[in-house]
Amino acid sequence: MDDHVDGVVATWSKAHPDWDLTGMALLGRVSRIERLLEVRRLEVLRPDELTTADIDVLASLWRNPAGQRPRDLRRTMMVGSGTLTPRLDRLEANGWIQRQQDPDDLRGRLLTLTDTGRRKVPQLVERLLAVENEALAGLPRAAVDRLVGDLRRLLSSLDDWPR
Repeated sequence: MDDHVDGVVATWSKAHPDWDLTGMALLGRVSRIERLLEVRRLEVLRPDELTTADIDVLASLWRNPAGQRPRDLRRTMMVGSGTLTPRLDRLEANGWIQRQQDPDDLRGRLLTLTDTGRRKVPQLVERLLAVENEALAGLPRAAVDRLVGDLRRLLSSLDDWPR
């Protein structure tokens, strides 16, 4: 049962048999899985004119009902203000979020979900979970649990990489 990544790895292996292609074999699949899932996620989000990056913002605000400062959201999402600000502007214009005065910083803003956002975000997340669970349906639960554990360890080791 070969996949696209097997073909890529085989080509490089023939050209450079001395290369260790383990990372390409594993991470190439992780990357391809993410790209394929992104297409399905966007189909689910299209009726609400949202992207997966928008859902990251909305879900973060849903988990923090007291609100978040834009700088904290940027840090969590690992994006700059030039990336986040236009996204926030669009989400605010479309009635998903609101900016309020930060009670702890007279110059700052606090981001919160609107009533519509609080009501609709769980529905959107539930639809996205259905896509993800459908993607995993072909694997036994024990295999999924092993993958979760292995990828958790990998991510933890990468989180410690110097920036």
